[in-house]
Amino acid sequence: MIVCHCRAVNHREIEAAIADGARSITEVTQACGAGGDCGGCHPTIADHVADSLEILAEVFAPIRTGVRVAAA
Repeated sequence: MIVCHCRAVNHREIEAAIADGARSITEVTQACGAGGDCGGCHPTIADHVADSLEILAEVFAPIRTGVRVAAA
């Protein structure tokens, strides 16, 4: 799905930028160009970043709290 129509950037490119370390709209724009023109896609980019940060928080919560996770 195209997220940034001005620069024809799709959601996969935004997710790749986030996976490579982008943690803000500005960092996503620097990585792939999305959000660099009109800014209409900023809310969608922000949602992608927030979702990714929530997932990271869930993954690393046991490590931060010292909770041991049983091996699968």
